[in-house]
Amino acid sequence: MQILLPSFGQEALDVLNNSNIPYSVDGNAVLFPKHNLKMILVPVVSQDFPPQGLSADSALEHAASAHDSSETDASYETFFLYEDRWRSSRTVTSQRMLSRLGVFRRVHARLCKVVSIKNCKDFGFSPDLFRSKAKKFLDAFHTYGYLKGQTDYLLLHKGDIVAAAQFMKTYQPKSSINPNQDKDSQLKSFEWTRYASLPDVRIAGGMGKVLNQFLSDIDKHSSPNAESTSVKPQTHGTIEVMSYSDNEWSNGDAYRKLGFKLAGTMEPVTYRIDPKTWKRINTRQWAALKTRLTDKEAESYTTIQNQGSRKWVFLFGDGI
Repeated sequence: MQILLPSFGQEALDVLNNSNIPYSVDGNAVLFPKHNLKMILVPVVSQDFPPQGLSADSALEHAASAHDSSETDASYETFFLYEDRWRSSRTVTSQRMLSRLGVFRRVHARLCKVVSIKNCKDFGFSPDLFRSKAKKFLDAFHTYGYLKGQTDYLLLHKGDIVAAAQFMKTYQPKSSINPNQDKDSQLKSFEWTRYASLPDVRIAGGMGKVLNQFLSDIDKHSSPNAESTSVKPQTHGTIEVMSYSDNEWSNGDAYRKLGFKLAGTMEPVTYRIDPKTWKRINTRQWAALKTRLTDKEAESYTTIQNQGSRKWVFLFGDGI
């Protein structure tokens, strides 16, 4: 069944038209044959959507399945464009959409420098300024923003910040992908919690360069080439780095190319949408906010679910 295109979807098509990107529309799916990509438009239920005769409860499910996907699912990689993302950060989201379609500036990681709290003064940053730069960048360009209490990294190209990342130490009694690992071996476990680049920039080798620097920093026995963009750790014991790819935007292929292995999938997460800012509110935040709202105000916060995520694990060392 063909359905009406939600208004934000037409705005997205206008951006595509202005960039001369060919596409076809099938229900709430936008197909890009040249790139073997399919973009699903996911509206937040509002006055202009769902169409007449379609209940609000089924609108989101219908939006993602309204097209006949039998001819495209096998060869097309899918990403999802949510209305709340479009409304709350249209410029960043449109640039990110265009980047998936080949419209981006290319930067080579070999021409970039990795900055951490350990060497930030060499680049003219005090520790406080360094942290504030990382926070400002990730709040602007990462889907879920900056996290406190992490180990921060910046990637500079000609003095400008083009990417930022965060890591944190975690407790893992045994490997996520090697449960038979010798329990007497030393396992150092970390989570790569954030990585974001400028939405209109593609950094060839950027993720590998940041990860390599992180491994060099945590492993006193290793000496990986800090200028390398491939991961070549040398370690005593076992180090595990896990991370998650967002199913809204990718299938996690960037992790696979770095040598990560798929270790599982995470179920979709439910959010409320602030009707004024279009920002997502997680379950914990909603529990606190709801106590300050009237019943009528609470009803104006729409419930949505994201697309879940994939868990990726990178395990290496002489304890494997």
